[in-house]
Amino acid sequence: MIKRLSLLLTMAGFLFSLVACSGGSPTTSEGSKEDGTAKKESKQLVVVDWGGTSSKAAQKAVYEPFEKKYGVNVVVVSPTDTGKLLAMVESGNVEWDVVNHDTDVALRLESQGLLEPLDYSIIKKDDVYPHLVTDYTIGLQLYFTNIAYNTELFPGDHPKTWAEFWDTEKYPGSRSLYKNPMGTLESALLADGVKKEELYPLDVDRALNSLDKIKGNIKTWWDAGAQPPQLLATKEAAVAAAWNGRVSTAKAEGSKVENEFGEALMMSTSWIIPKDAPNKDLAQEFIAFAMEPEQQAAYSNLIDYAPTNMKALDLLSEEVKERLGQTEEKLSNQVVIDVKYWADNFEEINKKFNEWLLK
Repeated sequence: MIKRLSLLLTMAGFLFSLVACSGGSPTTSEGSKEDGTAKKESKQLVVVDWGGTSSKAAQKAVYEPFEKKYGVNVVVVSPTDTGKLLAMVESGNVEWDVVNHDTDVALRLESQGLLEPLDYSIIKKDDVYPHLVTDYTIGLQLYFTNIAYNTELFPGDHPKTWAEFWDTEKYPGSRSLYKNPMGTLESALLADGVKKEELYPLDVDRALNSLDKIKGNIKTWWDAGAQPPQLLATKEAAVAAAWNGRVSTAKAEGSKVENEFGEALMMSTSWIIPKDAPNKDLAQEFIAFAMEPEQQAAYSNLIDYAPTNMKALDLLSEEVKERLGQTEEKLSNQVVIDVKYWADNFEEINKKFNEWLLK
């Protein structure tokens, strides 16, 4: 799900040559219909998202209702790809209108002048978490990198904090961590006793020293969201850092896996409009529609990612809020990732993290 800007900058030139023939055929929705027939002159909006179950949920909750309301044909392209976005903007040949991107990467794109400003006379931002709103980006969903575990290996007590995740004597078994410093370093510092309100600026050396203590127990350093629930289901890992939505989907499909929201690391993705997007005015209308509490709640009812519009929580059942980690008790134990810090420091820290991985 998450592709980091720093890893793709060097490939921008190469990817530019591929833009014209990239990705094969995009996933395309059917367009607004009346009496069973597609509107012949419907407008088109190209929306880029991550694909998979999140895209299917967005199709039902956001894309199809937007098509019906505005007579628009929404073309969905997946997955989000920073290199392609860069190549399009730099070449002046932008084909995408709206992009769902990681918030920290969106902030970096904003700082480089690669985005269109958002029109807040159209988009209502008052009920959106303030730290997820800038002139060029607005948070669309919350997700967690949290502790997940195999319920057969831990039928009763299980790791509930990162310190317990690190405690392989009390909670034996292989581990799996995200092959990315964002979130991984925070979990390492929490495991080493740093209080959540004192995490930033990150003490990177201390975090890497903490990771040294568990490095030998890491079965897999994963880089795709589907990996942790699979590793847990097959018992290749007993405990893993994982994205909560992936785990809850696997659980619903019968896997013996579960999320633990203690010290869960709250992350987000954001809507952005690439600079010189061909349908940027329509893109503003789309983001406004997608950010309404009704659409946000509908999305969260279909997949376990939480809304950023706080009014959407009022439209969700207590059962759904429990699954999303949005109850008062669970929220009090969570850690909000400082996306601005990562936007400013990712490249330097990522280099150091990858050097550590090779040791």
